[in-house]
Amino acid sequence: MTVLVIMTQLVAVFVLTASALSMSPMFPAFSESFDLNNTQLLLITGVCILSFAYANLIVVPCSNIFGRRLTFLVFLSISFASYIWEALASSYTSFIVARVVNGAGAAACETIPMQTVADIFFFTAASFGSFLGPVISGNITQSTRFGWRSFFWLSMAMTCFNFITILLCSPETKYHRDHAANPLRHTPPEAMESPTDVSPTVDSKETYSTQPLPPKPGTGSPSSAQFKIWRIPDMRWKAFLLRDLLTPFRICLYPIIFWAAVTVSGVANFVLFWNLTESSVLGAPPYNFNASEVGYSNFAFLIGCIVGLVTAGPLSDWVAVKATQRNRGIYEAEMRLLALIPPAGILLLSVLVGAFAIHDLWPWPVLLIFGYGLSGLVVSAMSSIAVAYAMDSYKPVSGEIMAVVTIVRNTCGFIGFDVWAVGVGGADVLSREEVADVDEEFECTSVWGWIRGFI
Repeated sequence: MTVLVIMTQLVAVFVLTASALSMSPMFPAFSESFDLNNTQLLLITGVCILSFAYANLIVVPCSNIFGRRLTFLVFLSISFASYIWEALASSYTSFIVARVVNGAGAAACETIPMQTVADIFFFTAASFGSFLGPVISGNITQSTRFGWRSFFWLSMAMTCFNFITILLCSPETKYHRDHAANPLRHTPPEAMESPTDVSPTVDSKETYSTQPLPPKPGTGSPSSAQFKIWRIPDMRWKAFLLRDLLTPFRICLYPIIFWAAVTVSGVANFVLFWNLTESSVLGAPPYNFNASEVGYSNFAFLIGCIVGLVTAGPLSDWVAVKATQRNRGIYEAEMRLLALIPPAGILLLSVLVGAFAIHDLWPWPVLLIFGYGLSGLVVSAMSSIAVAYAMDSYKPVSGEIMAVVTIVRNTCGFIGFDVWAVGVGGADVLSREEVADVDEEFECTSVWGWIRGFI
């Protein structure tokens, strides 16, 4: 049952992320349909990621008050409605508002799976969605039979499937765990005044509870009550509301969580840069890619992401084991951060080679391998290690941590590329050296986080 729950939520995360962040291959079609400039095209993605971030401030308290299951179903319904709106939009204003609603509906995929199972696999599924989604949207847009609106109809159908699978296969996991319900009654023995004193007789019936032990975690199966759509809101809803609204702002000041958010923001927004500019870069001479070919270029991100996932976990484990041995068998969470050094070097290589490839019009395989592929490797490796480190340090607030990471990442992405990038020279070309400097500064912050752990 656990595997089934994880798989249904993985698919939901994939679909919601792919549908929200796959606009770039369709930019030429949007421009033709609504007569848009570069700034307006960037806002199509920008308003969605901004709504995606801040809607988590609503998702987290709702999931704690009404339950994970009902909240996920409600936000899936919002996504379902937004896809219909986007497919039928007849003006740019209507389409932008629909994108805001789309981002709000997709926000649930960022925090609820983390609350259900505090596992980094859901971060991976989101990465796969953002990389494979453009492949689908590019091919649909290129097709003379379908067009860009068909992508949103497909998203609607897939979200409907997700709704049904979550409804049938994903039970409620949020309930009040009363650790003091059957306490272990233990009476300490009386102190003996001298070695000759006889130890007092201990009555086992009075010392230990005769209540049966609770089932071992990980065993059993969900009850029918856990599959109900509606549940009585938690009686502590006021406390949850206040806590969940204030906690993200409070914990974002914690050095570990702030460092994780900035690290993820740096590498994720580097990939966002490639995503937002792929149509204008690859569609222009000398490459002249069509929408379908632009979509296929995202396989470079996917392959890099898979390589990063396969290598990041074993590498960080090996580094942690070696560091623990050198520390006389004492493990510290920061030891795992040493595994960030190789990805940081790869990121620098990706930034420099990718920037020169665009600026000097190098062959497109160089851009796809070193720019797209290596950045996909880095974002999966560094994000996984950084977020896992933060969650291991503050596991009770895993949902709030993802809210902080998402807000910082998407806000920086919106300001950095939808506002700043246009201001310095347009989204189609950008100032490559300045983008490289920004990402190098983010990686300096990552190195600071590693040093901080050993001070």
